[in-house]
Amino acid sequence: MKKTTLKKFVALAMCATMCVSMAVGCGKKEETTAEKGGKTTIEWWTPNWDEVESREMAAEFEKEHPDIKVEIVVTDWDTYKSKITTAISADNAPEVCTMLLTDVAPFATKGLLEPLDELGKTAGIDFDDIVKPALDITSVDGKEYGVPFRYDGSGIYYNIDMLKAAGYDAFPETWDEMVEMSKKLSKDGVYGFAWPLGNQANATTRFVQQIYTYGGDVLDADGKCLLNTKESKAALGNIVDSIKEGYAAPGSSEFDNTTMRESFGQGNLAFLLSGPFDVDTLKTDYPELNFATAVIPGIDGMGVTTANGWCVALAAKSENKEAAAEFIAYITTPENQARLTDSFPASKTAMEYEKFATEELKPFMEQLNNSKAEPSYERWSEMEPIIFQYMQNAVSGSMSVDEACEAMTKDIDVLLAN
Repeated sequence: MKKTTLKKFVALAMCATMCVSMAVGCGKKEETTAEKGGKTTIEWWTPNWDEVESREMAAEFEKEHPDIKVEIVVTDWDTYKSKITTAISADNAPEVCTMLLTDVAPFATKGLLEPLDELGKTAGIDFDDIVKPALDITSVDGKEYGVPFRYDGSGIYYNIDMLKAAGYDAFPETWDEMVEMSKKLSKDGVYGFAWPLGNQANATTRFVQQIYTYGGDVLDADGKCLLNTKESKAALGNIVDSIKEGYAAPGSSEFDNTTMRESFGQGNLAFLLSGPFDVDTLKTDYPELNFATAVIPGIDGMGVTTANGWCVALAAKSENKEAAAEFIAYITTPENQARLTDSFPASKTAMEYEKFATEELKPFMEQLNNSKAEPSYERWSEMEPIIFQYMQNAVSGSMSVDEACEAMTKDIDVLLAN
Protein backbone atom coordinates (compact mmCIF):
# COMPACT_ATOMS: atom_id res chain seq x y z
CA MET A 1 0.00 0.00 0.00
CA LYS A 2 1.98 2.50 0.32
CA LYS A 3 5.33 3.84 -0.26
CA THR A 4 7.04 6.04 -2.82
CA THR A 5 10.41 5.08 -4.27
CA LEU A 6 12.10 7.95 -2.46
CA LYS A 7 10.72 6.87 0.88
CA LYS A 8 11.72 3.26 0.29
CA PHE A 9 15.25 4.38 -0.66
CA VAL A 10 15.55 6.44 2.49
CA ALA A 11 14.14 3.60 4.57
CA LEU A 12 16.77 1.19 3.21
CA ALA A 13 19.52 3.70 3.76
CA MET A 14 18.43 4.04 7.38
CA CYS A 15 18.16 0.29 7.99
CA ALA A 16 20.82 0.33 10.66
CA THR A 17 18.99 3.09 12.47
CA MET A 18 15.78 1.08 12.29
CA CYS A 19 17.37 -2.00 13.78
CA VAL A 20 18.91 -0.05 16.64
CA SER A 21 15.59 1.69 17.28
CA MET A 22 13.70 -1.60 17.38
CA ALA A 23 16.24 -3.12 19.75
CA VAL A 24 16.00 -0.16 22.06
CA GLY A 25 12.20 -0.06 21.85
CA CYS A 26 11.80 -3.71 22.74
CA GLY A 27 13.98 -3.64 25.82
CA LYS A 28 13.77 -0.36 27.69
CA LYS A 29 10.20 -0.03 29.05
CA GLU A 30 10.47 1.96 32.28
CA GLU A 31 13.42 3.96 31.03
CA THR A 32 11.37 5.52 28.22
CA THR A 33 7.94 5.80 29.76
CA ALA A 34 8.77 7.18 33.18
CA GLU A 35 9.44 10.81 33.91
CA LYS A 36 13.17 11.42 34.04
CA GLY A 37 15.38 14.45 34.07
CA GLY A 38 12.35 16.71 34.38
CA LYS A 39 10.93 15.44 31.07
CA THR A 40 8.09 13.10 30.23
CA THR A 41 9.20 10.57 27.63
CA ILE A 42 6.79 9.00 25.17
CA GLU A 43 7.41 6.46 22.43
CA TRP A 44 6.02 6.55 18.90
CA TRP A 45 6.16 3.35 16.86
CA THR A 46 6.09 4.50 13.25
CA PRO A 47 6.70 2.64 9.94
CA ASN A 48 9.97 2.98 8.06
CA TRP A 49 8.38 4.66 5.03
CA ASP A 50 7.30 7.52 7.32
CA GLU A 51 10.55 7.67 9.29
CA VAL A 52 11.93 10.92 7.88
CA GLU A 53 8.70 12.87 8.43
CA SER A 54 8.14 11.21 11.81
CA ARG A 55 11.53 12.31 13.13
CA GLU A 56 10.91 15.83 11.85
CA MET A 57 7.55 16.00 13.62
CA ALA A 58 8.99 14.62 16.86
CA ALA A 59 11.71 17.29 16.84
CA GLU A 60 9.18 20.03 16.10
CA PHE A 61 6.88 18.86 18.87
CA GLU A 62 9.75 18.70 21.38
CA LYS A 63 10.69 22.26 20.51
CA GLU A 64 7.14 23.41 21.25
CA HIS A 65 6.89 21.17 24.35
CA PRO A 66 10.32 21.25 26.07
CA ASP A 67 8.98 19.16 28.94
CA ILE A 68 8.20 16.19 26.62
CA LYS A 69 10.67 13.93 24.84
CA VAL A 70 9.53 11.75 21.90
CA GLU A 71 11.46 8.58 21.18
CA ILE A 72 10.98 6.98 17.77
CA VAL A 73 10.83 3.22 17.24
CA VAL A 74 10.77 2.26 13.56
CA THR A 75 8.66 -0.66 12.33
CA ASP A 76 8.34 -2.26 8.90
CA TRP A 77 5.50 -3.68 6.81
CA ASP A 78 6.38 -7.34 7.21
CA THR A 79 6.63 -7.42 11.00
CA TYR A 80 4.90 -4.31 12.33
CA LYS A 81 1.66 -5.98 13.39
CA SER A 82 3.28 -8.82 15.35
CA LYS A 83 5.72 -6.45 17.07
CA ILE A 84 3.04 -3.92 17.97
CA THR A 85 0.77 -6.71 19.24
CA THR A 86 3.49 -7.84 21.63
CA ALA A 87 4.43 -4.30 22.67
CA ILE A 88 0.96 -2.95 23.46
CA SER A 89 0.05 -6.13 25.36
CA ALA A 90 2.88 -5.54 27.84
CA ASP A 91 3.04 -3.25 30.86
CA ASN A 92 4.69 0.10 30.12
CA ALA A 93 3.63 -0.21 26.50
CA PRO A 94 4.69 2.44 23.96
CA GLU A 95 2.30 5.37 24.02
CA VAL A 96 1.65 5.98 20.32
CA CYS A 97 1.52 3.43 17.50
CA THR A 98 0.87 3.92 13.80
CA MET A 99 -1.35 1.10 12.53
CA LEU A 100 -3.74 0.17 9.75
CA LEU A 101 -7.28 1.40 10.28
CA THR A 102 -8.57 -2.17 10.08
CA ASP A 103 -6.23 -3.31 12.86
CA VAL A 104 -7.83 -0.95 15.37
CA ALA A 105 -11.05 -2.85 16.11
CA PRO A 106 -9.35 -6.20 16.84
CA PHE A 107 -6.94 -4.47 19.24
CA ALA A 108 -9.65 -2.33 20.83
CA THR A 109 -12.01 -5.26 21.49
CA LYS A 110 -9.18 -6.94 23.41
CA GLY A 111 -8.78 -3.87 25.61
CA LEU A 112 -5.35 -3.00 24.22
CA LEU A 113 -6.16 0.54 23.05
CA GLU A 114 -7.24 3.61 25.01
CA PRO A 115 -10.43 5.43 23.94
CA LEU A 116 -9.51 8.84 22.59
CA ASP A 117 -12.88 10.60 22.80
CA GLU A 118 -12.20 12.66 25.93
CA LEU A 119 -8.41 12.58 25.95
CA GLY A 120 -8.31 13.51 22.29
CA LYS A 121 -10.80 16.35 22.47
CA THR A 122 -9.01 17.81 25.50
CA ALA A 123 -5.72 17.66 23.56
CA GLY A 124 -7.29 19.39 20.56
CA ILE A 125 -7.99 16.53 18.14
CA ASP A 126 -10.70 17.65 15.69
CA PHE A 127 -12.67 14.45 15.02
CA ASP A 128 -15.23 16.44 13.02
CA ASP A 129 -12.53 17.11 10.42
CA ILE A 130 -11.95 13.37 9.79
CA VAL A 131 -13.88 11.78 6.89
CA LYS A 132 -16.63 9.59 8.30
CA PRO A 133 -15.81 6.32 6.45
CA ALA A 134 -12.30 6.36 7.93
CA LEU A 135 -13.52 7.23 11.40
CA ASP A 136 -16.16 4.50 11.22
CA ILE A 137 -13.41 1.89 10.83
CA THR A 138 -11.57 3.05 13.96
CA SER A 139 -14.71 3.34 16.10
CA VAL A 140 -15.86 0.52 18.36
CA ASP A 141 -19.12 0.67 20.31
CA GLY A 142 -19.38 4.39 19.69
CA LYS A 143 -15.89 5.20 20.98
CA GLU A 144 -12.91 6.46 18.98
CA TYR A 145 -9.79 4.33 19.28
CA GLY A 146 -7.66 5.79 16.54
CA VAL A 147 -7.14 9.06 14.68
CA PRO A 148 -6.94 8.39 10.92
CA PHE A 149 -4.43 10.41 8.94
CA ARG A 150 -4.66 8.52 5.66
CA TYR A 151 -7.60 6.95 3.83
CA ASP A 152 -7.56 5.56 0.33
CA GLY A 153 -8.63 2.78 -2.00
CA SER A 154 -7.61 1.41 -5.37
CA GLY A 155 -8.33 2.66 -8.86
CA ILE A 156 -7.02 1.89 -12.33
CA TYR A 157 -3.80 2.98 -14.03
CA TYR A 158 -3.74 2.46 -17.79
CA ASN A 159 -1.16 2.81 -20.55
CA ILE A 160 -2.51 5.53 -22.87
CA ASP A 161 -0.34 4.51 -25.82
CA MET A 162 -1.33 0.83 -25.64
CA LEU A 163 -5.02 1.67 -25.48
CA LYS A 164 -4.78 4.10 -28.40
CA ALA A 165 -2.99 1.49 -30.50
CA ALA A 166 -5.88 -0.88 -29.82
CA GLY A 167 -8.48 1.72 -30.76
CA TYR A 168 -9.43 2.98 -27.29
CA ASP A 169 -9.40 6.61 -26.21
CA ALA A 170 -10.63 6.00 -22.65
CA PHE A 171 -10.76 3.22 -20.11
CA PRO A 172 -13.91 1.02 -20.21
CA GLU A 173 -16.67 1.65 -17.68
CA THR A 174 -17.82 -1.95 -17.08
CA TRP A 175 -16.10 -5.21 -16.24
CA ASP A 176 -17.30 -6.93 -19.43
CA GLU A 177 -15.96 -4.07 -21.57
CA MET A 178 -12.66 -4.29 -19.71
CA VAL A 179 -12.45 -8.03 -20.39
CA GLU A 180 -12.93 -7.44 -24.12
CA MET A 181 -10.27 -4.75 -24.08
CA SER A 182 -7.88 -7.02 -22.17
CA LYS A 183 -8.34 -9.83 -24.69
CA LYS A 184 -7.56 -7.45 -27.53
CA LEU A 185 -4.43 -6.15 -25.82
CA SER A 186 -3.03 -9.52 -24.70
CA LYS A 187 -0.43 -10.63 -27.23
CA ASP A 188 3.33 -10.94 -27.70
CA GLY A 189 4.03 -11.28 -23.97
CA VAL A 190 1.83 -8.32 -23.02
CA TYR A 191 -1.34 -8.84 -21.00
CA GLY A 192 -4.29 -6.73 -20.06
CA PHE A 193 -3.54 -6.95 -16.37
CA ALA A 194 -2.38 -9.24 -13.55
CA TRP A 195 -3.54 -10.34 -10.13
CA PRO A 196 -1.24 -10.18 -7.06
CA LEU A 197 -1.71 -13.86 -6.25
CA GLY A 198 1.79 -14.34 -4.90
CA ASN A 199 1.03 -12.40 -1.73
CA GLN A 200 -1.65 -13.51 0.73
CA ALA A 201 -2.85 -10.07 1.80
CA ASN A 202 -2.74 -8.61 -1.71
CA ALA A 203 -4.58 -11.57 -3.22
CA THR A 204 -7.39 -11.74 -0.67
CA THR A 205 -7.89 -7.97 -0.86
CA ARG A 206 -8.50 -8.20 -4.62
CA PHE A 207 -10.87 -11.13 -4.14
CA VAL A 208 -12.84 -9.23 -1.50
CA GLN A 209 -12.95 -6.14 -3.73
CA GLN A 210 -14.52 -8.26 -6.46
CA ILE A 211 -17.03 -9.70 -3.98
CA TYR A 212 -18.02 -6.18 -2.89
CA THR A 213 -18.52 -5.15 -6.51
CA TYR A 214 -21.02 -7.98 -6.98
CA GLY A 215 -22.86 -6.89 -3.84
CA GLY A 216 -21.58 -9.70 -1.63
CA ASP A 217 -19.70 -9.83 1.65
CA VAL A 218 -17.42 -12.15 3.61
CA LEU A 219 -19.63 -12.71 6.71
CA ASP A 220 -23.26 -11.97 7.43
CA ALA A 221 -24.54 -10.12 10.52
CA ASP A 222 -24.58 -13.38 12.50
CA GLY A 223 -20.98 -14.22 11.65
CA LYS A 224 -21.79 -16.92 9.08
CA CYS A 225 -19.42 -17.15 6.12
CA LEU A 226 -20.80 -15.98 2.76
CA LEU A 227 -17.97 -17.10 0.51
CA ASN A 228 -20.08 -19.81 -1.12
CA THR A 229 -22.69 -17.37 -2.41
CA LYS A 230 -23.19 -16.60 -6.10
CA GLU A 231 -21.48 -13.22 -5.58
CA SER A 232 -18.33 -14.82 -4.18
CA LYS A 233 -18.28 -17.49 -6.88
CA ALA A 234 -18.63 -14.84 -9.58
CA ALA A 235 -15.73 -12.90 -8.01
CA LEU A 236 -13.39 -15.90 -7.86
CA GLY A 237 -14.58 -16.95 -11.31
CA ASN A 238 -13.38 -13.62 -12.73
CA ILE A 239 -9.91 -14.22 -11.34
CA VAL A 240 -9.68 -17.83 -12.53
CA ASP A 241 -11.18 -17.17 -15.99
CA SER A 242 -8.93 -14.20 -16.70
CA ILE A 243 -5.81 -16.31 -16.22
CA LYS A 244 -7.21 -19.44 -17.86
CA GLU A 245 -8.32 -17.51 -20.94
CA GLY A 246 -5.02 -15.64 -21.23
CA TYR A 247 -5.99 -12.00 -20.82
CA ALA A 248 -4.46 -11.73 -17.33
CA ALA A 249 -0.79 -12.56 -16.84
CA PRO A 250 -0.28 -16.32 -16.44
CA GLY A 251 2.46 -15.56 -13.92
CA SER A 252 0.01 -13.86 -11.56
CA SER A 253 0.72 -16.50 -8.91
CA GLU A 254 4.20 -14.97 -8.59
CA PHE A 255 3.04 -11.34 -8.47
CA ASP A 256 2.49 -9.01 -5.55
CA ASN A 257 1.48 -5.36 -5.72
CA THR A 258 5.07 -4.22 -6.21
CA THR A 259 5.89 -6.59 -9.06
CA MET A 260 2.58 -5.73 -10.75
CA ARG A 261 3.53 -2.05 -10.66
CA GLU A 262 6.95 -2.84 -12.07
CA SER A 263 5.47 -4.96 -14.85
CA PHE A 264 3.05 -2.16 -15.75
CA GLY A 265 5.87 0.38 -15.73
CA GLN A 266 7.94 -1.82 -18.01
CA GLY A 267 5.12 -2.11 -20.55
CA ASN A 268 4.20 -5.74 -19.90
CA LEU A 269 0.71 -4.91 -18.61
CA ALA A 270 -1.80 -2.55 -20.21
CA PHE A 271 -3.29 -1.53 -16.92
CA LEU A 272 -2.78 -1.81 -13.18
CA LEU A 273 -5.18 -2.06 -10.24
CA SER A 274 -3.49 -0.15 -7.42
CA GLY A 275 -3.75 2.79 -5.06
CA PRO A 276 -2.98 6.51 -5.50
CA PHE A 277 0.36 6.09 -3.74
CA ASP A 278 1.83 4.66 -6.97
CA VAL A 279 1.40 7.87 -8.97
CA ASP A 280 4.67 9.43 -7.86
CA THR A 281 6.51 6.11 -7.93
CA LEU A 282 5.56 5.47 -11.56
CA LYS A 283 6.51 9.00 -12.57
CA THR A 284 9.86 8.68 -10.86
CA ASP A 285 10.77 5.13 -11.92
CA TYR A 286 9.31 5.24 -15.44
CA PRO A 287 9.50 8.85 -16.68
CA GLU A 288 8.72 7.81 -20.28
CA LEU A 289 5.54 5.97 -19.31
CA ASN A 290 2.42 7.66 -20.69
CA PHE A 291 -0.33 6.73 -18.25
CA ALA A 292 -3.63 7.98 -16.92
CA THR A 293 -6.01 6.83 -14.18
CA ALA A 294 -9.66 5.79 -13.98
CA VAL A 295 -12.20 4.36 -11.56
CA ILE A 296 -12.62 0.59 -11.26
CA PRO A 297 -15.13 -0.83 -13.76
CA GLY A 298 -18.04 -2.73 -12.25
CA ILE A 299 -21.20 -4.48 -13.42
CA ASP A 300 -23.05 -1.45 -14.79
CA GLY A 301 -20.57 1.32 -14.04
CA MET A 302 -18.13 2.12 -11.27
CA GLY A 303 -17.13 -0.92 -9.21
CA VAL A 304 -16.42 -0.98 -5.50
CA THR A 305 -12.98 -0.55 -4.02
CA THR A 306 -11.78 -1.84 -0.70
CA ALA A 307 -10.54 1.05 1.41
CA ASN A 308 -8.08 1.27 4.24
CA GLY A 309 -5.55 3.67 5.61
CA TRP A 310 -3.39 4.51 8.58
CA CYS A 311 -4.01 6.05 11.96
CA VAL A 312 -2.28 6.72 15.25
CA ALA A 313 -3.59 5.00 18.37
CA LEU A 314 -2.82 5.11 22.09
CA ALA A 315 -1.94 1.90 23.96
CA ALA A 316 -4.16 1.23 26.99
CA LYS A 317 -1.22 0.00 29.09
CA SER A 318 1.03 2.97 28.33
CA GLU A 319 1.98 5.69 30.76
CA ASN A 320 1.81 9.44 30.09
CA LYS A 321 -1.46 9.27 28.17
CA GLU A 322 -2.15 13.00 28.38
CA ALA A 323 1.23 13.90 26.85
CA ALA A 324 0.72 11.23 24.19
CA ALA A 325 -2.71 12.63 23.31
CA GLU A 326 -1.14 16.06 22.82
CA PHE A 327 1.40 14.51 20.47
CA ILE A 328 -1.33 12.65 18.55
CA ALA A 329 -3.19 15.94 18.15
CA TYR A 330 -0.04 17.44 16.67
CA ILE A 331 0.62 14.50 14.30
CA THR A 332 -2.93 14.62 12.94
CA THR A 333 -3.31 18.32 12.17
CA PRO A 334 -4.30 18.83 8.50
CA GLU A 335 -0.81 20.08 7.65
CA ASN A 336 0.90 17.05 9.15
CA GLN A 337 -1.57 14.60 7.65
CA ALA A 338 -0.62 16.02 4.27
CA ARG A 339 3.05 15.41 5.09
CA LEU A 340 2.51 11.82 6.19
CA THR A 341 0.58 10.54 3.18
CA ASP A 342 1.44 9.84 -0.44
CA SER A 343 -2.21 9.31 -1.31
CA PHE A 344 -5.10 10.98 0.55
CA PRO A 345 -5.26 12.35 4.08
CA ALA A 346 -8.25 11.55 6.27
CA SER A 347 -8.66 15.23 7.14
CA LYS A 348 -11.38 17.00 5.16
CA THR A 349 -9.35 20.20 5.36
CA ALA A 350 -6.18 18.56 4.04
CA MET A 351 -8.08 16.92 1.18
CA GLU A 352 -8.67 20.39 -0.23
CA TYR A 353 -4.93 21.07 -0.54
CA GLU A 354 -3.63 21.56 -4.07
CA LYS A 355 -1.31 18.55 -3.91
CA PHE A 356 -4.32 16.21 -3.72
CA ALA A 357 -6.23 17.80 -6.62
CA THR A 358 -4.13 16.52 -9.55
CA GLU A 359 -5.66 14.90 -12.64
CA GLU A 360 -4.13 11.55 -11.71
CA LEU A 361 -5.63 11.62 -8.22
CA LYS A 362 -9.14 12.78 -9.12
CA PRO A 363 -10.41 9.29 -10.12
CA PHE A 364 -9.18 7.88 -6.80
CA MET A 365 -11.09 10.58 -4.95
CA GLU A 366 -14.20 9.75 -7.00
CA GLN A 367 -13.70 6.04 -6.34
CA LEU A 368 -13.89 6.62 -2.58
CA ASN A 369 -17.56 7.46 -3.09
CA ASN A 370 -18.04 3.77 -3.85
CA SER A 371 -15.76 2.22 -1.26
CA LYS A 372 -16.07 -0.30 1.53
CA ALA A 373 -13.62 -1.01 4.33
CA GLU A 374 -11.31 -3.98 4.04
CA PRO A 375 -12.28 -6.81 6.42
CA SER A 376 -11.50 -6.02 10.05
CA TYR A 377 -13.02 -9.09 11.68
CA GLU A 378 -11.42 -10.10 14.95
CA ARG A 379 -10.25 -13.43 13.47
CA TRP A 380 -9.48 -12.16 9.97
CA SER A 381 -5.80 -13.09 10.39
CA GLU A 382 -6.93 -16.73 10.72
CA MET A 383 -9.51 -16.51 7.94
CA GLU A 384 -7.21 -14.94 5.38
CA PRO A 385 -4.83 -17.91 4.91
CA ILE A 386 -7.80 -20.24 4.44
CA ILE A 387 -9.18 -18.03 1.67
CA PHE A 388 -5.75 -17.67 0.10
CA GLN A 389 -5.11 -21.42 -0.02
CA TYR A 390 -8.40 -22.18 -1.76
CA MET A 391 -7.87 -19.29 -4.16
CA GLN A 392 -4.58 -20.93 -5.14
CA ASN A 393 -6.33 -24.27 -5.58
CA ALA A 394 -8.91 -22.72 -7.92
CA VAL A 395 -6.30 -20.86 -9.96
CA SER A 396 -4.10 -23.95 -10.30
CA GLY A 397 -7.08 -26.02 -11.43
CA SER A 398 -6.85 -28.55 -8.61
CA MET A 399 -10.33 -27.43 -7.53
CA SER A 400 -13.21 -25.82 -9.41
CA VAL A 401 -14.41 -22.37 -8.41
CA ASP A 402 -17.51 -23.89 -6.80
CA GLU A 403 -15.46 -26.46 -4.89
CA ALA A 404 -12.99 -23.84 -3.64
CA CYS A 405 -15.72 -21.46 -2.48
CA GLU A 406 -17.65 -24.21 -0.72
CA ALA A 407 -14.49 -25.53 0.96
CA MET A 408 -13.26 -22.15 2.21
CA THR A 409 -16.74 -21.40 3.56
CA LYS A 410 -16.91 -24.70 5.42
CA ASP A 411 -13.44 -24.25 6.94
CA ILE A 412 -14.13 -20.68 8.03
CA ASP A 413 -17.45 -21.61 9.63
CA VAL A 414 -15.66 -24.36 11.58
CA LEU A 415 -12.94 -21.89 12.61
CA LEU A 416 -15.42 -19.29 13.83
CA ALA A 417 -17.48 -21.86 15.72
CA ASN A 418 -14.51 -22.65 17.96
